[in-house]
Amino acid sequence: MHMKNIGWQNAFRLSTICCYTVILLILILTASTGSCQNSIRTNAIKVGVGMVEITPPIGYPHYRGELAGIITHGTGIKNPLYARSLVFRQGDMQGALLICDLNAVPRDLIRLVREGASKQTGIPYQYISVAATHTHTAPSIRQPVPAYADREATGKLTTEDQKGYIALLIQRMTQAIVTAYKDAKEVDLISGISQAAGISFNRRFLMTDGRVRFNPGVQNPKIVHPVGPVDPDVHFVMFRPVAQKGYHASLTVFANHTDTEGGTDFSADYPFYLHKYLGEAFGKQLVSVFGAGPCGDINHIDVSQPKGTDQKKITERIGKKLAEAVREAVANAQQRSPLLHVASRTFYLPLQDFTAADFQWASKDTNKLYPEREFLDNVRRRKILSLEQLRKREAIPPSVSGEPWLLPLEIHVFQLNDQTAIVTLPGEVFAELGMDLKKRSPFANTIVIELANADIRYVPTLRAFAEGDYEPLQSRMAPGSGEKLVEEAIRMLHQMREKKE
Repeated sequence: MHMKNIGWQNAFRLSTICCYTVILLILILTASTGSCQNSIRTNAIKVGVGMVEITPPIGYPHYRGELAGIITHGTGIKNPLYARSLVFRQGDMQGALLICDLNAVPRDLIRLVREGASKQTGIPYQYISVAATHTHTAPSIRQPVPAYADREATGKLTTEDQKGYIALLIQRMTQAIVTAYKDAKEVDLISGISQAAGISFNRRFLMTDGRVRFNPGVQNPKIVHPVGPVDPDVHFVMFRPVAQKGYHASLTVFANHTDTEGGTDFSADYPFYLHKYLGEAFGKQLVSVFGAGPCGDINHIDVSQPKGTDQKKITERIGKKLAEAVREAVANAQQRSPLLHVASRTFYLPLQDFTAADFQWASKDTNKLYPEREFLDNVRRRKILSLEQLRKREAIPPSVSGEPWLLPLEIHVFQLNDQTAIVTLPGEVFAELGMDLKKRSPFANTIVIELANADIRYVPTLRAFAEGDYEPLQSRMAPGSGEKLVEEAIRMLHQMREKKE
């Protein structure tokens, strides 16, 4: 009997141990599952989008006048202008991309917007990138922005300043980022590359006299061939809130000048129609953010065709074709695990030089020495005067005699997953430079957006500087700067790729 009791007790102990073991395993598995779920939530990427109208009132100075060196006022509104922002957040990492329907974004404007947005959202100043779509039917802001910024810095803003368009523009650009920050929600994202051929053309041509000319005219019999490539890639990223069917935001990037609209009405150009047709394809809730790819030497003019094509149809056709390219590629685009990294780097490149005699010549409103070259003379005059302003406001003087003035420039990189990275560059970058950057990037879908973080006009290739004509003459940077920009961006992309994922 005693032996039986011992056996029963051992059996009881064994069953008790088994029960505790099972309970412990259940607790471990439950804790493990909870930890995995928390990890998934922690690693999810949040993306917000903000869109705020920035259309100036009719009668406000128009960019067409600035382009010609005169004052021209906006005569109407063909379609509204917007500031559109994407905010990316994952864990402690966050960054913002703001793209506006403006021709360019002066550094003072960028600074004021970044300061305000950083203060209101907590996004680090250096992780906010601001760019322009480069529409040529935009307000003229290059002159009034620095004047406003100077009065703001000294506390001397007038009542007119506070009620004027520049103050409104700063407030609404900032608001677009803040709205996107507050809108941020967990999303699934897909990205890809499509093609849109036949709507963009290199505008620099070798002529029969051996010179290279910019926009020599349609069906010009002296054209031999274009001297640069065209980039037909349509890069896109689509963002869809988790557990929802519809996309709430998209980013589309294509290399073509937004200069298809004429006249002095305000217009967003073909990005307006891209937004319209993407909305028809994916739902009216979609906010389409458009970024200009490197297109310093690219526009919509096919010189092999005769004049007389309806301009409105060209503008709408480009926007529609880009939307169709995205729609057709989305079905085959792959969703990959998000991985957000944001990097910013400021470095210094030399400005072009000018002499005291050059500045004296540019400052005089005299008859041109070469009437047949009046246009290019005016371009050179305005460049010299703007270089003087860059020296006063942005550039760093040489420490040693004979060295160049240096301009601080900034590049941003936003990694979204192991295949997708967004790069923002300053200036109107030549297509060949952008294509070289993409080819050498470690990310399969490298999305390059120009006209960001500084207003430096054209960034030609080294070869284009030797060829000359309009874009090199417009450029403020010394020859070779474009290649250095690409090298710096490639270095940043490789360093980001090497980060532990």
